[in-house]
Amino acid sequence: MPRFPTTADVLRARRLLRGIALDTPLEPSAELATASGAAEVRLKREETQPTGAFKIRGAHVKVAAVAAEHRDAHLVTASSGNHGLATAAAAARHGMRLTVLVGGSVSPAKLERLRALETDRITIEVFGRDTDDCEAEARRRDDAGEAVFVPPYNDPDVIAGQATVGAEIVDAWPEVEVIVVPIGGGGLISGIGLWAKAVRPGLRLVGVQPAASPPMYAHLATGATAPMPIAPTFADGVAGNIERGSITWKMCRQLVDEIVLADEDEIADAMRWAIEVPHILLEGSAVLGIAALRAGRIAGLAARRVAVVTTGRMVDAATVARVI
Repeated sequence: MPRFPTTADVLRARRLLRGIALDTPLEPSAELATASGAAEVRLKREETQPTGAFKIRGAHVKVAAVAAEHRDAHLVTASSGNHGLATAAAAARHGMRLTVLVGGSVSPAKLERLRALETDRITIEVFGRDTDDCEAEARRRDDAGEAVFVPPYNDPDVIAGQATVGAEIVDAWPEVEVIVVPIGGGGLISGIGLWAKAVRPGLRLVGVQPAASPPMYAHLATGATAPMPIAPTFADGVAGNIERGSITWKMCRQLVDEIVLADEDEIADAMRWAIEVPHILLEGSAVLGIAALRAGRIAGLAARRVAVVTTGRMVDAATVARVI
């Protein structure tokens, strides 16, 4: 199991990411405040990052750490889209070789965008059925010494990079009382919790998973880490099981106050709302916090100041047509 990241790691990540990751907008949403009963709701707009998602943060911090020690290393990662794009950008920045493993179930739009990044040093390889298969193969290649794995969540450098989202929220809005975060492998919410709970111990941290893919929700309820069935979901960017030895299991148990689920109708409704009201194009995983607020999934928000992280914008036209 990797070591746990620290707040000192987060400070180093903030310095490293200057000029690479944007300090993204924290925009008020009067409509979400009304729908949830909150005093104020602000959206942390991570989909405005150069690669279209928050993943740019963790990927660049991890790749920089590897480059500092082994610049000639061959990198490998597993991704359903956003992490692969971010890792490719980081590898290109350091002139490193990279193989991105994507499962056979990856959306055509995400695969097309990844394929557009291929060069003589960056390769996209379709492997297995899904991200579970890809993560296992990437870990195998790392263990065999064939490549260095850049994990999407189970790594202290990656988590420290994602934690800079929380640092920006608290810096820009010291009065924030609740932060709502989508959960896949748990790297983003673990990082946000690491920083936010250190500087604001009373802050409430709420995670949201799709009901079709709820491994961290089940873990907080039962302690289980065994693989579970995963159903198709609009929130494909967070779908899949979590490595059995991931540090995010324990970090989420320590830092996350509550996890709620959003069903497919609620996710589709949130995607439509984002297009029609604030006029933002968001992927299904990015609207999980919006879905939870609009559906009343999170209790106790009355008169609270709530930040909701919107994580990415990689959504294809066919999915947009379906949700509309």
